Amino acid sequence: MRGVIRMDLERRLNVHRVLSLTVAFLALVGWGAFAYSAGSSLTVERQLLDELAQAKAGHDERLAKEGLRQQTLSESNQLQARLASARQEVEALARKREETRAQVAAGQQALVAFTERREERLRRASETGTARAAKLSTKRARVAAQAKRDKAPEKSRAQAAKPPTKPTRLAAPDKTRSSRYSRRSTNPRSAVAA
Repeated sequence: MRGVIRMDLERRLNVHRVLSLTVAFLALVGWGAFAYSAGSSLTVERQLLDELAQAKAGHDERLAKEGLRQQTLSESNQLQARLASARQEVEALARKREETRAQVAAGQQALVAFTERREERLRRASETGTARAAKLSTKRARVAAQAKRDKAPEKSRAQAAKPPTKPTRLAAPDKTRSSRYSRRSTNPRSAVAA
């Protein structure tokens, strides 16, 4: 029986050894798998951190580009507003230039008409003779003098209120001509009769 017990003990001991080796092998494989998983987890974590840093850098770059684009857009809008303002000023100046040209043309036409009337009167005066021209100019001078006396107070008020409508250089030749004709007339009866 001792032989049987010994065999039985050896068998059990072998079984325990095999079981211990199996458990140790399994523990070793488990710890190896755990170490591999932890290492791969660290690698994945590093990769994720790198990707996050790249994403953050890309986001910051996009924000900087967006800010630059907004600034450029704002400057562009300001330039467009200035350009529109300048165009309006140019159009206003062009309108004023055209108005001034029209006024100059009207003034030139008035001057030409005045010159033609003056020449026509001088021609008529030379044709009809000096006496008749003197008579007309004396009458005009007398009427003008009477009108000046009547309107002197009104004229000073009107000149203060608004500028004269006729340029003074256009009105001056009439005065000088009338005074020239009034000097020529020597017959006071013809002046009274007129």
